Amino acid sequence: MRTTLPPDALGRSVRALRRFGAWAVLLVCGLAQAAYPDRPITLVVPFAAGGPADAMGRTLARAMSVRLGQEVIVENKPGAGGALGIAAVARAPADGYMIGMAGTGAMVYAPFIVLRPLFDPLTALTHLSPMVRTPNVLVVRADSPYRTVADLVARAHREPGALNIASAGVGSSTHVVGALFQREAGIRMSHVPYKGAAPALQDLLGGRVELFFAETPAVAQLIRGGKLRALVVTDGKRLAALPEVPTAIEAGLPALLAEGAYGLVAPPELPPDIARRLLGAVTDALRSPEVVDKFAGQGGIAQPGTPQSYRAQLKAEQERWGPIIKAAGIQPE
Repeated sequence: MRTTLPPDALGRSVRALRRFGAWAVLLVCGLAQAAYPDRPITLVVPFAAGGPADAMGRTLARAMSVRLGQEVIVENKPGAGGALGIAAVARAPADGYMIGMAGTGAMVYAPFIVLRPLFDPLTALTHLSPMVRTPNVLVVRADSPYRTVADLVARAHREPGALNIASAGVGSSTHVVGALFQREAGIRMSHVPYKGAAPALQDLLGGRVELFFAETPAVAQLIRGGKLRALVVTDGKRLAALPEVPTAIEAGLPALLAEGAYGLVAPPELPPDIARRLLGAVTDALRSPEVVDKFAGQGGIAQPGTPQSYRAQLKAEQERWGPIIKAAGIQPE
């Protein structure tokens, strides 16, 4: 015998089913969100192992691992001044399991230097957060005959092109700052690019190149240990980590003000819930004493922020450096 429900009872049943369906959808979404991350996350550092970016990347990775409950594994992908590794991030699935530590070279300088950039820094990525600022310092070997910037500039004037200046790669911050230095000092040197700061420093210590504009975290310990001599920092005030080193202004090069900077990026169209989870972990890590103190000991300044502040920072830096790079005549090599 077939039973027919009264209209009001039927309506109540339909509404109950709808409520159950909505509740089930919310439950499934909540479980999916809570499940991330359920496996290790890869942090791409687009420079060789052993350099400043690698050291700071590993410091942040350890802190994020604790906060996310999953291991964050550093993968070094050097090349193209830091652009090669970030291009890999831009092509990765937008699932939150690959993020990148993007440097100034790839995000600010490359659009003005590279004929065919591997990606657009402002549109091809999800911007998560700024990470760290790293002033540059001009270094030579401790037994170098150059004790001041003036000594070095005098030699370069006498023998144009005779001095070899290393960089962490074409288009890297070390390359651009080195070119700006030559322009401001009115000298010419021979540029020797490497795939990261570590191999550049190895050849500097080995005597195969004479000088290098390094990011402070790469060389602070070598300077304090007496293996390298610092001639100038590209900042308007002396650094707490290297208080004896004169500033660019003190050295008579007031336009030589620059610093490296790194931020966290992810593939484009990253789901908002995953982006928020990553941002929370990064922000908490960058505000923690262990990360702040570790960065400071390396000569870096922790810089937590928002996706919006990071994107605005990149845009402002591009607007500043575009004309400088053009005026310096930096060309792809």
